[in-house]
Amino acid sequence: MIVLRTCLAALLSLILTIDVQAQSAGSGTVLDTLFAKLQAATDPSAIRSLEAAIWEQWVMVPDMSQRAMMMRGIAEMQQQEFKTSIDTFTRLIDVAPDLPEAWNKRATVHWLMGNFTASLADICETVKREPRHFGAYSGLGMIRAEMGENARAIAAFELARKWNPHIAGIDGEINRLRALDGDGSGGADPLGCGRPST
Repeated sequence: MIVLRTCLAALLSLILTIDVQAQSAGSGTVLDTLFAKLQAATDPSAIRSLEAAIWEQWVMVPDMSQRAMMMRGIAEMQQQEFKTSIDTFTRLIDVAPDLPEAWNKRATVHWLMGNFTASLADICETVKREPRHFGAYSGLGMIRAEMGENARAIAAFELARKWNPHIAGIDGEINRLRALDGDGSGGADPLGCGRPST
């Protein structure tokens, strides 16, 4: 769990320090290509670059006013102005409810504040909109594990690993939780998000 927490802390650091550039045309195609390359990558520096590029694509917002809100919310999160950051991401969600990263960023702030219930709800909205979001699945797994929901934690970590097989410590955490949970499963709703996992 400690190794995975270290990895998740590194992911959070990457989220907070990403340099957002202009929106590329056809970001869906860009993401498809990045994910395909990430699956095949073996060089650690290439893996880090691909992960960063995927996060950058998630953070990019084509609409300039929405992009400004995204950047403001991230800056507020960096400055630990959590309540203000939640308000900013909520406004962004209100105007762009289909933007996965707005939900994920608000989930991250809720997690930083220790509000697991609100974080879980926002993570579920994130993965509904971006089913490949390994960062959201990692956070979901960590929260479910903290809550003692081992089967759901395993399901979330397995999806994180499916989309990014390079997350340090995740195999060990899945094995640890399986040893605790036996053959338990999450049933028809393995993530606890009100729908089957993908």
